[in-house]
Amino acid sequence: MALVFHSSLLIACLIIAGIYLFAISLIFYLIERKMHLSSQIPQEMIENFTFSWFIINFIMEFMFFVAIPAMAFGFFYVILPLDAIRAGMAVALTALILGAIPFMMGLTMRIKFPLPFILFNLLSYLLKASGAVIIIGYLYSL
Repeated sequence: MALVFHSSLLIACLIIAGIYLFAISLIFYLIERKMHLSSQIPQEMIENFTFSWFIINFIMEFMFFVAIPAMAFGFFYVILPLDAIRAGMAVALTALILGAIPFMMGLTMRIKFPLPFILFNLLSYLLKASGAVIIIGYLYSL
């Protein structure tokens, strides 16, 4: 069985999901600033928001939330047992449950972060991951 990889579909997934990730990252940053969620954290522990910080953070999130899932869908969408959108949501929830939540909970046991800050970050990771992977799954299901 030959493995077929659609580069034009991969590029479309990277662009559209990347635009979604950029927009949602900017929205969550503005909400976080408006709600002052990091006000209880000491200033020396908070990285100053600059354009270069936003771009570096976006590139890291783009790699993990968009590029890796898009390439994985490119290889595995033929054998996924669910339709692509549900499979994408299942992958996003599994990654969040197995990756981000244990790390964040372990971190809160060592460093006293405010609970609204932790919950806001978990919600932002959920919406970023699930939204990007749902977009990728939708494009592969067309």
